[in-house]
Amino acid sequence: MKNLCVLCVLCGSLLFAAEEPLIRDMKVGYLLNCSFLSPQPYCWPAGKDAILSGWEVDRAGGNIAFSPNCHYPDGFAFHSDWFKLVDTSPTAAVTIKHKIARQTEGQIVLEFRFKLPAKMDGACFQLRDLEVAPASLPAVGIITKDGNICYETPDGPKILQPCEPGHDYGVKVVVDISARTADIYIDGEEKGKALPFSGPAKTIDYVLIKTGDKDTGEMFLGPVNIHKGYIVNETFVTCAPGKVPAGWEITGGTVQAFECCTRPDIYSIKLGAKNHGGSLEQGWWWRPKGKYVVEFRMLIPETKLDRWLHLTNIRVGIWNGSIRVENDGKEIELVPQARLEFWYTIKLVIDPDVQAEVFVNGKSSARFRPGAPICQHLSFLAESTIWLDDIRVYPNQDYPADYVPEPKPCPAKEPYLLGVQSCNLWQEGMSYAGWDYVYPFRDKRRPYLGWYDEGNPEETDWEIKWQVEHGIGFEMHCWYRPNNAIGKPIKEGVLDQGIIKGLFNARYSHLAKFAIMCTDEGACFTNMQDWRENIIPYWIEYFFKDPRYLKIDGKPVLSIYHLGNLQKMFGGADGCRKAIEALREDVAKAGLPGIIVLMENRTADRNSFKAMKSIGVDYCYAYTWTTPDAAKQRANNLAQRDASAATGFNALPSISMGWDRQAWGVKDGGWTPVDQYKQLAQWAKDEFMPSLPADSLGRRILMLANWNEFGEGHFLMPSNLAGFGYVDALRDVFTAGGPHEDAKPTEKQTQRFGVLYPRD
Repeated sequence: MKNLCVLCVLCGSLLFAAEEPLIRDMKVGYLLNCSFLSPQPYCWPAGKDAILSGWEVDRAGGNIAFSPNCHYPDGFAFHSDWFKLVDTSPTAAVTIKHKIARQTEGQIVLEFRFKLPAKMDGACFQLRDLEVAPASLPAVGIITKDGNICYETPDGPKILQPCEPGHDYGVKVVVDISARTADIYIDGEEKGKALPFSGPAKTIDYVLIKTGDKDTGEMFLGPVNIHKGYIVNETFVTCAPGKVPAGWEITGGTVQAFECCTRPDIYSIKLGAKNHGGSLEQGWWWRPKGKYVVEFRMLIPETKLDRWLHLTNIRVGIWNGSIRVENDGKEIELVPQARLEFWYTIKLVIDPDVQAEVFVNGKSSARFRPGAPICQHLSFLAESTIWLDDIRVYPNQDYPADYVPEPKPCPAKEPYLLGVQSCNLWQEGMSYAGWDYVYPFRDKRRPYLGWYDEGNPEETDWEIKWQVEHGIGFEMHCWYRPNNAIGKPIKEGVLDQGIIKGLFNARYSHLAKFAIMCTDEGACFTNMQDWRENIIPYWIEYFFKDPRYLKIDGKPVLSIYHLGNLQKMFGGADGCRKAIEALREDVAKAGLPGIIVLMENRTADRNSFKAMKSIGVDYCYAYTWTTPDAAKQRANNLAQRDASAATGFNALPSISMGWDRQAWGVKDGGWTPVDQYKQLAQWAKDEFMPSLPADSLGRRILMLANWNEFGEGHFLMPSNLAGFGYVDALRDVFTAGGPHEDAKPTEKQTQRFGVLYPRD
């Protein structure tokens, strides 16, 4: 049986029934990007083994473990403290294996971190070929032996360095498949150069990680990444504090831990000190061929002196407190007054002798003619302190001939504005739970996008197309800040790839509007100082200032998920009121005319409405009604309307296509038939919304649950369940679009953005 994968009920592991290679054509990007974040759903049955999505797990010698434990409520979280393999058997190992798209030539890079609290011989990390017998040596193998980290060879393990118990090691392996060699780096230091392949492999198909066959103990693990095609890709994730990664020339700086996003990616490089400079540069030159991209993140603690990235005749960085770009002596101001202790994301797209474009925090900020440099040299120079991270240089990828067809927007008729809620869980390996939980229920839940890599701009463009062609006016994304980064500047959120990597880089993003819901359940814990110094500035600079962000009368719209959690964080009603007042003050200081604050609530409890009103919330709405019953949804909207009106508060209407958490382990619902959903939408438009107060936004805005909750079981995105049925119903009710033809991607197209999950 070919291309069939089955779920092993006894051990909870995934078994590849047919060991066929995964075929994908990808020039630049990640083949595997796994941080073992939240490996199981919040409602997964207690005592049942978690499914480690995308991985084949052999639990013969023990099991996997992770923290937080993901169970709701106490263990529910969107960050990772640790993940480990726990070996309890003196005769067997714990083994995990993950396919990647088959690689036959060129270079790939494997990155991982591991820690062995006690000596464990036989722990190994391998890149292998599906066509070579498992008993044979791998293409590349790193193994522990006699207290050392070794490289596997036909003559036995070759010692690279001692393996110290309790030390958290970062390992990078640069593999040249064409030359059949590997360069090994441990904690950023070169330990082996051009080592020949361990075994007879001709291709690379999967990574295999295993504890010792005889020794028992624990192996802490994460991340495990494989990427290809980058000229530079330095996240410092395999580096060690106090050391400089090989391949860089550095003065006045070193790698340090800076825990401003979820573990394990907590390392950045710090250049210079106050009034003392530093530099970081690649010790080589390269001649660009065609269009290319340069990206990096930077944070400055004080503004006195200059810092910049230098690319031959282009410089971008800080001059006298402002972020500017300089080209052949001409300066363009990008950010008039840079924030201190704030991570900026800079991206340059350079087409030599044609045009260069600079993006700051995902927004196009300047275009200029760059000239035609003969070659490029990458260097960062600082006269005072600067933090740097996520430095990437790579060839720009042109749009393929069969790219997403240009959308034909069909907006809702005035005055209606449809807002679809979404939860971005689907960047396999870096998100929540994973596609393996959904896969057994693919007859209904498989999206027309396939098992997509969320955050891929081409995939995002399909989502934009489907939304704007069916009257959906904005997407309300759940937004999370990891709880382990409280009090630190935000380098990146959790599960924000749909916005930061997808929407911000999508070809058709100018057609879309987005907003965020601060999901303070399992994430976003904060306090007044952190709220004001880190969270609000991040929202303003990355979101509220973006022209694609949803604004009503110039005011950005923000949602906050949980009233009770907000009260806990800020110490009750008075603290919450001060927090929202601070939000309004800082938004006004940023030059915006105000902000509209929403809060999620799916009850008709008058006390909750009074509480929301007292702290300064403008409206509430239901994220979901947790039912497919259209009659109950009508009743819930009516009850919420009447109860909120009795307290002088306002609620926005909300409708859903259903609810069923079977993929998350609990069968507790179903789906509204498309014809009944259309009737529900018609009722909302014709009867319910006109019954709301004349000055209420509820007469204009209808919230829709949900766009992409395939695990929780409410998803409007076109899928095997009902095709385009639900979104076509919205188009029929709310737009004047008339007959149309819905497009969906071909298998060839879905394969371009379905790389990280090893299934077709």
